[in-house]
Amino acid sequence: MNVLHRHPHLRRVLYVCGFAGIFLGMLAIKVTYHAGQEWELGEQQYTQGAYKSALVHYDRAIKWYTPWSTAVQRAVERLWQLGTEAEARGDTALALEAYQTLRSSLYAVQSVYIPYQRWIPLCEARIAPLMAQVKAGEHPHAEQLAQDTARFAMQLQRHVGPHLGWSIVLEIGFWGWIGATLGLIWYVVDDQGRFVRRQGLVWGSLMAVFLALWVIGMRWT
Repeated sequence: MNVLHRHPHLRRVLYVCGFAGIFLGMLAIKVTYHAGQEWELGEQQYTQGAYKSALVHYDRAIKWYTPWSTAVQRAVERLWQLGTEAEARGDTALALEAYQTLRSSLYAVQSVYIPYQRWIPLCEARIAPLMAQVKAGEHPHAEQLAQDTARFAMQLQRHVGPHLGWSIVLEIGFWGWIGATLGLIWYVVDDQGRFVRRQGLVWGSLMAVFLALWVIGMRWT
C-alpha cells in the first residue's frame, strides 16, 4: 500500500486495468453464458423432434458470438446437420430453412470479418437447388430447374451481409467508448485526488460521441 501512495500514477494504472478487466470479463461471461444457454435449449428441442424451434435457438446461440466459443461452433455444425438430415428425409422446406438460418446467422455476426466463413458457400450450394425445387413444385422440368438454380446461385452471391463501413463504425464506437471511459477514470482525478472539471468534460464528451457511433453502427450494420 505504501508503494501505491508514493506512486499515484501506478495507482491509476491499477484502477484502470482493474476496471477494464472487470468490464471485459463480465461482458465475456454474459455472452458466453447466453450462447451456451441457447445451445442447450436448441438441443432439447432437437432431441424432441421440434426442429423448427431448435433452429431458432441455434440461430440465437450463433448471434451470441465470441471467438473460440464451443457453443457457437456446435450450433453452426448442428444447423448444417439439421439441413442434411432434412434433405435425406425429403423434407425440402426444413432443409432450406436450416441452411438459410445458418447462412444468415453468420452474416449477422459479421464485423470486419465473417466467422466460420467457409460454411457460407457450402450453404449457398445447397440453398440454390432447394429454392429451385420449391419453385418448381411437384412436377419440375429439368431445364427450368437448372436455370432457376443458376439464377438463385447468382442472387445469393450478390448478398454481402452487413455493410462493411457501418461495421467498422460500430467497432470504432464500441472500442472508442471503452477507451474514453478508461481515459475519464485516468484523468478526471489529479494526483491530489481532486476532480478536474476540464478533463471530465473532455472525456465525458468523447464517451458520448463514441457511444453515439456505436448505436448508429448497430442501427445501420
